Amino acid sequence: MIEAPLRIDNAHEAVAVSCDASIIVFHAPKAFPPGQPVALSLWPARDKPLSLQARSIGSKLLPDQRFEVRARLVNLSRQAREELLAAFGSG
Repeated sequence: MIEAPLRIDNAHEAVAVSCDASIIVFHAPKAFPPGQPVALSLWPARDKPLSLQARSIGSKLLPDQRFEVRARLVNLSRQAREELLAAFGSG
């Protein structure tokens, strides 16, 4: 499983565990209710992190007390889509 560093709303550190052209799944320290907008910054330590906008689909508590969050990507540019598909090996 790929784990890519992720920053949520410039406040919470998380890891993205899967992504395709429309859905991103990440593990976060807090839950996000369905429909909540979420600003994501993938690979925040890079010179130019990949900024993504998403809306939460739902959250599920994991055994390690983090939450698995599924979110629908919105306003995804072609470049961002290609970068995500290359990184996560989805197609």
